[in-house]
Amino acid sequence: MPDDVKRLAALVLQSFEKVMATSRQRSQRSAALVELVRAQLATTAAEMPSTEVEDSNDAWPWAKLHHLTLGPFRGFRTAEPFDLSKQVTLIYGPNGSGKTSLCEGLEYALLGEVQEAGTKRIAANTYLANVHDGRFAPPVLTATDHCGRQIDVNASSDLYRFCFLEKNRIDAFSRLAARPAAQRAELIATLFGMGQFNDFVSHFNESIDGQLVLDDVFQVELTAKRNALAVDQEVVASAAESLLALAGEEVALASEYAPNLSFMELKATIGSAELPGRMQELDRILEVAPQGLYGVTRQTFLAQLGAAREAGERLDHVAAELLAMSDQVSFKALYSSVLALREVVGNQCPACDTPLGGVGGTATDPYLKAENGLKMLGQLGDLQDQRRAAEALLGEAARALRQAVASIAAFLVARAEEATLVGRWASRLPKEPKDRWWESMQQQQPAADAEVPSLQEVVSVIDRMVAHDVRAEQLRQDRRRHVAERDRLREFQLRVQAQDIKRQQVVQGIGAARCRISAFDEANADLISQVAQERLDIARDAPFKVAYDRFLEELRVYRDQLPAQLLSGLNDVARDLYNSFNRNDRDEDKLSSLHLPLLGSGKIELSFRGSPGIRMDALHVLSEGHIRCLGLAILMAKARSIGCPVIIFDDAINAIDHDHRGGIREAIFEADDFAQTQLILTCHSNEFIKDIQQHLPAARRSSCQVYLLRHHGGDYQPRVSGNISTASYIGRARAARELLNDREALAASRQALEMLSEKTWRWLGSHGYGLLSLQLAGAGAAPNLRNLCEALVKRLGELQAFQHANKEQLMADYRTILGIPADNLIWGYLNKGTHEEADRDDFDGELVEAVVQTLERLDGLDLRTGR
Repeated sequence: MPDDVKRLAALVLQSFEKVMATSRQRSQRSAALVELVRAQLATTAAEMPSTEVEDSNDAWPWAKLHHLTLGPFRGFRTAEPFDLSKQVTLIYGPNGSGKTSLCEGLEYALLGEVQEAGTKRIAANTYLANVHDGRFAPPVLTATDHCGRQIDVNASSDLYRFCFLEKNRIDAFSRLAARPAAQRAELIATLFGMGQFNDFVSHFNESIDGQLVLDDVFQVELTAKRNALAVDQEVVASAAESLLALAGEEVALASEYAPNLSFMELKATIGSAELPGRMQELDRILEVAPQGLYGVTRQTFLAQLGAAREAGERLDHVAAELLAMSDQVSFKALYSSVLALREVVGNQCPACDTPLGGVGGTATDPYLKAENGLKMLGQLGDLQDQRRAAEALLGEAARALRQAVASIAAFLVARAEEATLVGRWASRLPKEPKDRWWESMQQQQPAADAEVPSLQEVVSVIDRMVAHDVRAEQLRQDRRRHVAERDRLREFQLRVQAQDIKRQQVVQGIGAARCRISAFDEANADLISQVAQERLDIARDAPFKVAYDRFLEELRVYRDQLPAQLLSGLNDVARDLYNSFNRNDRDEDKLSSLHLPLLGSGKIELSFRGSPGIRMDALHVLSEGHIRCLGLAILMAKARSIGCPVIIFDDAINAIDHDHRGGIREAIFEADDFAQTQLILTCHSNEFIKDIQQHLPAARRSSCQVYLLRHHGGDYQPRVSGNISTASYIGRARAARELLNDREALAASRQALEMLSEKTWRWLGSHGYGLLSLQLAGAGAAPNLRNLCEALVKRLGELQAFQHANKEQLMADYRTILGIPADNLIWGYLNKGTHEEADRDDFDGELVEAVVQTLERLDGLDLRTGR
């Protein structure tokens, strides 16, 4: 591996707390790493740090723990001693009495840290301090080495990590198992307490490129500016050519307006506010409003007058004809009225109500006569239509003539001649005059006091109006020419302005280019300096990127390979422990094989004895209780595989349901697999502690220490009792016998006999002979103890083919207990020992001693299942 990668790994280890406190959010970790790398990587040695981890399982620095002094620490306010010299140390008490603090004290003494503090992100000094004393003292832990000497225990996280089995880890293992497969990548890491390590690795950013100087940003910027400077140099070099081209464009523009006209002459022609030219002159000309046209001529007026007179004459003619036929008009009205009554009167005469037709009816049909009369009067209707048409034509001619008079009035008013005869007449004439007002105009010259001008006078005014219209039309034509000329000048004005702007831009561009060329180095002095520094920064940071990328790759490879290292060789041991924990399951439901994953994302697979050829995902087929058993089995297998001298159960048994605790107790405390391993267990269940003591092999009971922790009495210091008497029935019977308390000895003996009989029955069952014939008092009743003992003796006697070292001893001891002959006092003593009596005789001490000795012999037999 490159030295830079080694240096980076060493630097991360040296600054672990600082790095660990960061995360990948907003590139916190990459920023912190770059800061460290720039400051210290060059001076960091490319060497592996020293480690105290031993490679051989035979090289544990001690054989077993000896003594712990704890406090002030977490729940312990003052120093409290704990004797750990026995092979089995059992610690029980209610929740909150200090059991977890005791385990955390052992964890700190063995590992140098308490993982829970890191998980909760609480500073170690704060987490470990006793809240009432405000401080903590490191626990003092001693051990016994392989030569029997007492030595201090030096903390080593790597060496002693797998000595701890914690309830929280088993709980987390079962919870992760319930998640979707995509979220189970940390399953094994969680079980082995490696979750923090996984989190640590996952919070490294994919790269630190964003925090490094890797790209020549300033160089690119400087190059772009130099390229722009080349453009400026080209502008300056082509300045004369550019100006010459502009002059050519200006000449062409002026020539387009007028041949042989220069650009300056064109600008003078256009003019400006300061130096007016042709365009300003045209603006003054066009400011004068054009005169209006009256549009009245002698011919049109006389034609209109003639049309009016002709329409009047036509109307008079039609009126005369209608007048001549006035009587007929009356008949027409009468006939129309008669026909209108036809619908109302019906088939009768409208005048006399005489029926029409038939005998006695009218001689003539009035309705038929009216229809014929109207047909004969058709000419009258035509005349009436002609009169209406003549009236309309007359009105139209009168209006046209009146409009002409209005124009005449306007003409005279415009010349202040409204007081003339024609002016007065035209102005007084109503807008819609009645009668035939034009007939009042005379052909000859009127009298001096006449109110109506002659036609000649009116026509003479009209002639003047025609002359005015001729002059106005000429002015209009001149105005149109001026407008066109001005529009053309305005067009060229815009083009001249655009050309001026273009020249200005070219000239300014040339000047600015010259300025930029002369000031480039000074203006970009900072950038040039930054480019030089950037080269140094890139040379410095480029190796950092390479080192980090390789470091992150190696770190992730190690993390991914860690499950294979942790689980190597554990398949069979974990399988056997799992089967032991689940001793009451059907045989086909026990495991035939277990396959632990080699990658963090791999599956835990298993095969059942009922279908050994089929591998299944353990987390899919196992219940939560079985998953917890599997987690505990894997942890126990790991501890056994590396030969841990001590296993500390931090409330781990409470993570397992009651149905499996018997199997766990038997596998850990009764089997030989962990007979040479020091076991320290905390539990809040007094019954489980009692069961462990009851079922410990007789040879190992003397090496069992029990501590009871209780809540403080007001001083905030847990009350610790280390002189707890044995819970073993045999031990209690012997202790009572030594005190000559025969009744208590017999009571304990009765309980011991119940326990031993159950164990004997299970032992027979493990060899395939557990079927007994028993009498029960009723449905759901338990077997009577004496009946059970008799059934066991009978069953042993029947098994002629079953040969075992325990068989004869079992039969002899049970026969002694049952009593031969039947009136033997032993069974009576066992029954009496369980009851309190007011008037009682002393027991026979020798007989009581015989009972206790017999039970001790039974207890000395190896009655573990399968033995």
